[in-house]
Amino acid sequence: MNATLTPELCAAVDQFGHRYDTAQNLIRECAAHDWARIAIVMGVSGFLEDGDHWYGTEAEQVRAASNYDTAKRWFTEECGPIGGTWDDTGWLMYDADDPTAVAVAERVTGCLHGYPFLDEDDHGEREHAAMLAEIDQEMPGTYPDDVDASDVFRELDCPELGRITSDDVTDAMRSLGYTPCSDCTEWLTPMTTRCGEPLCRDCALEESRPAQSTTVPIPGADPWRAYTVYGHGEPLTDVLTPYLDGYATQQGAAYREDVRAIVRGSRTGYRAVYGRAA
Repeated sequence: MNATLTPELCAAVDQFGHRYDTAQNLIRECAAHDWARIAIVMGVSGFLEDGDHWYGTEAEQVRAASNYDTAKRWFTEECGPIGGTWDDTGWLMYDADDPTAVAVAERVTGCLHGYPFLDEDDHGEREHAAMLAEIDQEMPGTYPDDVDASDVFRELDCPELGRITSDDVTDAMRSLGYTPCSDCTEWLTPMTTRCGEPLCRDCALEESRPAQSTTVPIPGADPWRAYTVYGHGEPLTDVLTPYLDGYATQQGAAYREDVRAIVRGSRTGYRAVYGRAA
């Protein structure tokens, strides 16, 4: 049996085939399936593809994957298991002389020319899952214990797949009552009436580190030649602990201005900052 392409497929291969040997490969597939003629399911602007190709946007990829899998389901329901009168090789190929397979292919192409989705429910589920994954990717830091991507999604205003940014996620988290630490990505629940720069406990302790400088002689140089090394001392944990365990816990966060005032106002902090006792 001589395997051939349908005239429509020959024209499509000339227009959409990206490899010089596309036609020869299709003829080999046709012969391997013992079909006389082979055809490929067409979409609106070329071969119906499986969603694993390159697409301009993630939304296009999700739509392509949904339509392709829906078309495969229709072929399975009407024509039986894969490998009989149809097959999947990244394109949906079918026996061009099988009336049932031809009818399914025409149904797919006809539906896509009238509406972009073969199964709107399936596409909606995939799009929703993709947007939740996008929120996970754009989330600064980790979620608080009682929040997940679905909670953030509900706070977004008309989200679009591929257009969700970290700023959108941060705004949604603020709507849920959370504010990011000013120095890291930990989420805090500060009092809404308080203004300033909120800090988590670890960052508040880091803020309490007093600035220090050390004069280091230059090896081999004159004794009076030296250079200064700038750094920070140890956190003033004893000074800050009453504040962190008390007022900061009550107001939902520590604040940078509070930490600085406490450090400077304490005897230990004053000595660390100014180098002498208060």
